[in-house]
Amino acid sequence: MKKWIIAFVVIGGLVVGGYGIATFRLKNAWLDGVKEPAKRGDMVIPVTASGTIEPEQYIQIKSKAGGQVMKIHVVPGQRVKSGDVLVELDPVDETRNVESRQADVDRAASAVEKARTNFENNELDLPLQTSDSEARLADAAAQFAEAEFRWKKILAYSKDIVGDVEKVSTEQAFNRASAATKLAENAVARAKNNQRILLKAAREDLTSAEATLSQTKKSLDEAEQRLKETIIRAPADGMVYRVDVKQGEMIQSGTQSFTGGTPVITLADSSAMFVMAQVDEADIGMIRDISPDFAKPGLTRELTPDEIAAYTQHVLSAQDESQAQKEVLQAAALRNVMKGKPVEVTVDAYRNEAFSGVIERILPEPQNLSNVITFRVRIRLVGPDLEKLLGLQADLSFTTKSLENVVLVKNDALFSEGKQCFVYIPKRKSERSPWDEEKRLVRIGSTDGTFTEVIEGLNDGEEVWIVRPKQTEREKESKS
Repeated sequence: MKKWIIAFVVIGGLVVGGYGIATFRLKNAWLDGVKEPAKRGDMVIPVTASGTIEPEQYIQIKSKAGGQVMKIHVVPGQRVKSGDVLVELDPVDETRNVESRQADVDRAASAVEKARTNFENNELDLPLQTSDSEARLADAAAQFAEAEFRWKKILAYSKDIVGDVEKVSTEQAFNRASAATKLAENAVARAKNNQRILLKAAREDLTSAEATLSQTKKSLDEAEQRLKETIIRAPADGMVYRVDVKQGEMIQSGTQSFTGGTPVITLADSSAMFVMAQVDEADIGMIRDISPDFAKPGLTRELTPDEIAAYTQHVLSAQDESQAQKEVLQAAALRNVMKGKPVEVTVDAYRNEAFSGVIERILPEPQNLSNVITFRVRIRLVGPDLEKLLGLQADLSFTTKSLENVVLVKNDALFSEGKQCFVYIPKRKSERSPWDEEKRLVRIGSTDGTFTEVIEGLNDGEEVWIVRPKQTEREKESKS
């Protein structure tokens, strides 16, 4: 009886032990490993990057006027058109400034009239003064000629005929006539000098007064413009990106302040949306290869509106083009624009939507970000309803290379030793035997981050270990 009990216990223990081992292996499937076959297929090799979505430009609006903010008419996110009222300022200070500048203009205008009158008077009077001096010179010259004639006659007479008194008197008359002539000549020269100098001075005074009037008028125009600027309007169509002031706040003029004025509103010109992607220097060569010529450093140029329209239409209608679109794309002037490949754009905020972009420019200046050299690539987004993406972080995928009908394995199946790469092939002696492996050298090509191209050493359909099997301690002991 005891023998039967012992046998029963032993058999039960074996059953329970076998069940326990089977359960352990089922719960720990990693012991048997994971294998998958290599397969033939196509692979797209992307380059990924990220960046923030930005508008065509940010327009920071400042006012030429200064004063207190009375009313703000817009809120962030609101669409505005050119000429829409954004903010109103208290016009009191600028109105006073206009009145002061108007008074300056009036005073300057009066000074101009006074200077013009003086110039016209000199222009008429100074020639008359010169003429008077010339007439007096002519009279003096005539008297001098007469005195000179008398004096020469006296000298020709003998002493017996002419008395001393008459001779002295005639000589003095001659001398006085000579001096009078000299004085008249000096007066003519002085009159001519005055005519030239005073007339020039009067003309300069008039010019200076007119310049002062012109300057005061400009100051008045600026003051009137600042008064108009107390009502701040949108300079272009766009979206209100940020309101930089609050109601009741005092702001400084953008033209009268040393600080450049107070920012009032920031508009986003969302007529076009862009991503400035940071691309690793190791990938920038592949990005240049898939870019159109106009985007490459050294060949960069500004696109025309027609080229931009054709380029974006090329992306949007790549699968199904209408006849009208084909005619646009076939335009000889735009053929070179179509060489670039589209860029896939994803945004976490809109995970179920796909967006596209086109490479517009590769900036030549390298950037050092955390000791990593990158280059900025400007991507123009295409498609409808892009304004909602403003300010969001975008992930970009550039299709740089495509492979067709190649042998692919998961990257988890590859193991490297130095410059060599290996896979492990599943092997076992029988269906009940534990799995073993064969180490095989392979030559690999490109990868997309998940799969890798196998050029040599592996055929499609051959299984490889994705997770290599592990042996239990008992299996190791039995094998040894």
